[in-house]
Amino acid sequence: MKKIYQMFIFFFSQLCSAAYAEDVTVQINGAILAQSCNVKSSDLTKNVIFDDINPQELASLGSTTASTKVSIGLENCTGNITDMSYMFSGSGDDSNPSLLKVIGKPGTSSEGVATGLAIEILDMNKNSVPLNQKQAFGRQVTTSTYDFNFYLRYKSTSPTIGAGDASSLLYLDIYYE
Repeated sequence: MKKIYQMFIFFFSQLCSAAYAEDVTVQINGAILAQSCNVKSSDLTKNVIFDDINPQELASLGSTTASTKVSIGLENCTGNITDMSYMFSGSGDDSNPSLLKVIGKPGTSSEGVATGLAIEILDMNKNSVPLNQKQAFGRQVTTSTYDFNFYLRYKSTSPTIGAGDASSLLYLDIYYE
């Protein structure tokens, strides 16, 4: 029995010597920002509802609807924030990529989506903001809270508007540099 036990120990030790260990390097990157803000948790997701429109309201190419104001609350702002920028991103319209494409709600078939229009983004002064292009914030934030305001509206991209779901999805990224 002692001999079997010794053979077992010898055999097991040979198996263990065949095991290999690998070192893994995990590189961690980050920064401590002297100037930044947090988006209010209630504003992390916004649901903007436009009034229903008649296609005749957008009867000519480039015509627009009334704009709808959207406000994103920033809080816990630190320091005098001067180097801030932002970018609205999403799917660009096929005929005008600076506008947000109307894609319909999730689950909507392409046949049920409105055609001939897109969504235009306007800054707080109601100047057009191109989609997917980083923009300078243009003002200094000196208070602990700030409301980032912008506007959205429909804009015709074709002389003919087709009825349907005119929903879309827009992202906002804020950069502190």
